[in-house]
Amino acid sequence: MRTWYKIGLLLCLLAAIGSCKKFLAVKPLDTLSGNDFWKTKTDAQKAVTGVYAILLGKFTRGILYNAGDFRAGNWNWYDKTNLKMLGTNRMLETSNGDGAEDPRNWTEFYQAIAAANLCIDRIPGIQDPAFSDRDKKALVAEAKFIRTFIYFYMVRLYGDVPLQLSPYDKDLRPREKMLTVLEVCRKDLAAAKDDLPVAYEDPTNRAVRGTKGAALALMAHMNMWSAGFDKANQQQYWTATAALIKELMDLHQYILLPYTKETFKSIFKGRSEEGIFELSLDANYGGQFHQLICQWTLHEPYIRSGGDGYFSEITPIIKHLDRMYPRGESDKRFDLWFDDPYSTRNGQSAMFLKFSAITNPVSRDYDANLIFFRYADVILLRAEALAYLGQNAEAVNMLNMVRDRAGAKEYNGGGGVALQDAIFVEREKEMMGEGHLYYDLLRTGRIMDKNVTENPLTADQMEKRAWTWPISDDAVKNNPLVTKNQYWIQ
Repeated sequence: MRTWYKIGLLLCLLAAIGSCKKFLAVKPLDTLSGNDFWKTKTDAQKAVTGVYAILLGKFTRGILYNAGDFRAGNWNWYDKTNLKMLGTNRMLETSNGDGAEDPRNWTEFYQAIAAANLCIDRIPGIQDPAFSDRDKKALVAEAKFIRTFIYFYMVRLYGDVPLQLSPYDKDLRPREKMLTVLEVCRKDLAAAKDDLPVAYEDPTNRAVRGTKGAALALMAHMNMWSAGFDKANQQQYWTATAALIKELMDLHQYILLPYTKETFKSIFKGRSEEGIFELSLDANYGGQFHQLICQWTLHEPYIRSGGDGYFSEITPIIKHLDRMYPRGESDKRFDLWFDDPYSTRNGQSAMFLKFSAITNPVSRDYDANLIFFRYADVILLRAEALAYLGQNAEAVNMLNMVRDRAGAKEYNGGGGVALQDAIFVEREKEMMGEGHLYYDLLRTGRIMDKNVTENPLTADQMEKRAWTWPISDDAVKNNPLVTKNQYWIQ
């Protein structure tokens, strides 16, 4: 794994050298790395690993991973008042650090896409006796998975984005409708998903490389996002989501691990049997991965010593904790993930322990993967789709799978809105800190409900796409065909 990591960083540098002076004007990689590249199976593996490296670089430089939690506004900001802009939709302000402006810049996303496009184009033509057609197809499918994941992530940040699927097309492109981007990428991945491995022999690759299960989870999430913005076709999106996650479950590769003091940290450290897709972080390879939620919700020493000299920089707002965890009801997640959540000392002694799998309580070097899809997530996503389809019995079964694992009381209510609301709250509880909440609020329309978010939007703001991020001025300068979302035009 260490070798692949170093190779990835090297290719990341090569890709950066090849970044375009013009937006999406991509040079062939062999002009950068010499004619000896794209000759062997190892070259292909290096290239695909390099795509992951570029993407990882994007997520470790700023607050991108946590934006899906912070923009909901359901946090108290103490020593991180400069980040309050995220929870109050003042996205054009600067944050005085902490990488809060970084998501406006989509350059690295497109660098990773360009690298993936080259992999998809070049790998099939490699003539290496040790490189079977099956292995070629698997790596091409993995590159398509990463490319699709990036486009999915970008449409949730920016809405419409330029769509580039060729490494040699140098034409500047306008922003494509986000539903079109999702449809094109979803079909592309659907055609390639069966070429992906169900699992890897090397356990260090578990969840941190694309698999068939990861592709199925990604397509399910894409369908649910599309359903939120394409009302006329919601039924087909919900039906597809339910079927995709059933196919994923039938792979028998994932389980819900027990929530105990001994095991829960292993889930969020990464590469567990619950993980479906993650980006690998490892403090052993150097670098302090700050701008992550554990840095601000923990305080040193994060194992409480009894002193009063340490305080959390941000804490959850108590009224939202009460909505998720009614007092008096048991839930292992509340017991395991929170320390002193109802603190009377300005709330700052509270800690959110879900991501406390770190190597050093003082420096707070992060040593846990960035988790995007895991088994509990997709189970609840399937429950949601089934509830919208009126298949209440199976939806309740899915919901209670997650509740049973948490030791929470089973849902025994009716269908319709009550069941849909219960599933939403369960996702909010289960996925807290994993970057899903704001996107769930958006696609379900709950973003306009001030009872579930401290950062609600009006119908007019939704129409003007206040939910997006401002697009950097550089993107517009480099490509005059790119226009900004109406809400962010000054």
